[in-house]
Amino acid sequence: MSEVQQKDDYAANPNQKSFDIPHQVDHEVNVVKIYFAKQVPKMTWEKKEETYPVKSGGLVSDVKKKYEKKGRRNIQADKEDSVKLKAKDEVKITWEEEVQAKKADGSPDFDFEKINSATIKKKVWVVAECQGASGKLSVEIHENKLKNTENIYENPVKFLDGETEKNKIEFTIDGKLVYAKEITMRPKSDEDLKKLIDKFNKRDDRNAFLYFKAEVTGTEDEVKFPDETHEFLNKDNERFEIRYCNCGNNYDITCTRYSKRYGPAYWGSKKLENYADWDTLIADKKITTEEKAILIGMSENEGKLDSVQSYDWDLSGEQMILTAGAMQKTVDHTGKGEFTTQVEEFKAQYPEKYDELFVSCGWTVDSGILYYKDPSNSKAEKITGNTLSNKIRENCKESLFGKTVECKPLQPIVNAVIDKTFQEKQVLDFIKRLKEEVLPLTPTGYSYKLSDYLQSKLGKATVLDHHINRPGFVKDDFGAALGRFFAKKDADTAKQNKTKKEGEKLEKLSRNPGDWGDMHGKYEQEILDDYGDARRGTDMDKRYEKMKKNSNLS
Repeated sequence: MSEVQQKDDYAANPNQKSFDIPHQVDHEVNVVKIYFAKQVPKMTWEKKEETYPVKSGGLVSDVKKKYEKKGRRNIQADKEDSVKLKAKDEVKITWEEEVQAKKADGSPDFDFEKINSATIKKKVWVVAECQGASGKLSVEIHENKLKNTENIYENPVKFLDGETEKNKIEFTIDGKLVYAKEITMRPKSDEDLKKLIDKFNKRDDRNAFLYFKAEVTGTEDEVKFPDETHEFLNKDNERFEIRYCNCGNNYDITCTRYSKRYGPAYWGSKKLENYADWDTLIADKKITTEEKAILIGMSENEGKLDSVQSYDWDLSGEQMILTAGAMQKTVDHTGKGEFTTQVEEFKAQYPEKYDELFVSCGWTVDSGILYYKDPSNSKAEKITGNTLSNKIRENCKESLFGKTVECKPLQPIVNAVIDKTFQEKQVLDFIKRLKEEVLPLTPTGYSYKLSDYLQSKLGKATVLDHHINRPGFVKDDFGAALGRFFAKKDADTAKQNKTKKEGEKLEKLSRNPGDWGDMHGKYEQEILDDYGDARRGTDMDKRYEKMKKNSNLS
């Protein structure tokens, strides 16, 4: 790969301009920073204008709204917003549009954005911020073994520069402020790569932490480094994490059967109640102690954090592509679904992790659809829908029932949902669902929200349990339970009033749960005992009984 030497408008922070960087000092070479990065488009605002022909009436402000979209700003017209227009009038519209900047030669321009981690075999940029006019900057990558007994890498770390294996990056210092080179994080030979992978697999987290060592030669100028070690990224919370993702090939997939249909499954082992980072989430105020109790109390009815299967069919008779995680989120026969949405959100929140866990193992999400492409087959095509579900189930049949089967597409999903970061997302999605989707629901036929009726942990767990399994039935079924509850209370009131004189008669129970006062807990329990058993879904009465007995929900 050719060395890229950026112009002065590059900065330590790519989003800052060059005036944030100290000016060059004569007769001095100052190595400021060295870090790993990815290349991102360098954006700029470009002035645009267009004449809009009016086809019918309206206001100038209406025309301006037509030009509003992401990546535009300062939309102006040559007339006041309140001017009324008629057919064949013209309005000149000007605006600024965000576009990728170009270099002097007309090619697209880029910035560098620091990254904190990558996987082996991936390409990364090594970026050095260095002030000076002469000399050669040599940079080596080293591993800090930290508390591990031995290193994974031999220092200095070997990498590929194009197709050439090297263990040193060299920049010619010539007055620029930023120097960068793209490298591939692997040795040249497949044999050496396999040795690395074997060492990664011996570590629980399959990771290592890297830093830089640098030297400057070939100059008579004074050379300055941040400290006497000449090291960069070798302090706590600074080191670069390099990981190996095995795409789940260590997980055994079993052929199972459901309603005479066969499909692969990984039943999982990680119960939600045994999630390792509850205390961290509570300390970080991402969840509350009550919310933890609700999830644990309900979790016996749900899947494991790391459970994945592909044997289900939807209500229309189409094959589900897969079902995954503690909430048993699905991908339907079109590639869409709650799990697809979860992966798409994960992609936005943790792009590097998404690339490691999904993209490198063949899975991608694009415009709300989940796709798979065999990463080991360069001629393979991206597939979804029934083609994908058939691919996943192809090795499952009656003769293999209960046996371990090969299922290359499903193993990466197991590996992803078992990942610490994705587990956290699963837990937080439970709470998000409860607070943003379930409790704000208004039961059919009533004016108050579920959050008004349900104060107990058992109540909240019961509606969340129902919403996960039959979301379309919650409003109607809870409304029906309220109807039966109020009918019984009204009948009791009418019976008591038969023996009372006028002026002493009791009023019907208020439909506003805020009026129930000290009786709220008793009334809520009566409603729950009916709703919990009667709500539509598979084994809902047994699920409710299990939650009632769970000490976390008492």
